[in-house]
Amino acid sequence: MTFKYLVYDIESIINRPLLNKVLYAGENLSDDEAYQKHVAEMQAEDPSRTFINPAFHKPISLACLSVNADYSIGHMGFLGGEQKTSASIVKHFWTLYNEKKPVLVDFNGRGYDIRLLELWAFQLGVIIDPRHFSKYGPRYRFSDEFHLDLHEFLTNNGAIRYRGGLDLFSKLLGKPGKMTTKGDMVEKLYEAKEFFQIDDYCLCDALDTYFVFLRTRVMMGQLGLVREQELVGQAKKKIEKKNQEEGFLKSYLSNFGEWVPFE
Repeated sequence: MTFKYLVYDIESIINRPLLNKVLYAGENLSDDEAYQKHVAEMQAEDPSRTFINPAFHKPISLACLSVNADYSIGHMGFLGGEQKTSASIVKHFWTLYNEKKPVLVDFNGRGYDIRLLELWAFQLGVIIDPRHFSKYGPRYRFSDEFHLDLHEFLTNNGAIRYRGGLDLFSKLLGKPGKMTTKGDMVEKLYEAKEFFQIDDYCLCDALDTYFVFLRTRVMMGQLGLVREQELVGQAKKKIEKKNQEEGFLKSYLSNFGEWVPFE
């Protein structure tokens, strides 16, 4: 069965050489010094600010689920091949996208994930299917025919800001959401060479995105609630298999719950 949707998530780290070259040219700083200086400058302006502009990010993990037209999961895994690099991840993603033409499903992808992948396609000279740039194609904000950003859908294109993001919507469905690993830990995990933990965290986010995606289809009348719960059960079996075969998703399974509405 040819899959229809690609549900995915990206984890990234800071491209310190690029940040240094663009923001601190001529200051004779090491790449690490430039990074620390930029973080200090951001937090001097706003102590709660930790996220560096996506222009200076490089993807290090991309987890995805191929989802069939009936909303069942076909496969789950990672892009980039065995010798995974930022370049191999980006090239794999756009090759898959160009060949299979899936509907992209993400959470805040319009503001981050897709923009980062496009930036790296620009840097690497990677071809993107021309339909991607058509007037009402995947980049068009007010249609989910080719790209469904669940954050945009659930906030009515930014009309309201729900505190908690994907974590909120996942936990409303009884799913794990954020656990011990958080997004702001990825940089240090990478420095410590904890690549398995980063991939595991990325795949957890992709699964949360899938379950939120299912519930939005229920809201749209495209999927019945009983069928949604059957799909959740099927997905859990695939998660268990992934854990048994590759060791991923142990914490996700431990925190996997049933949907019980908060009242």
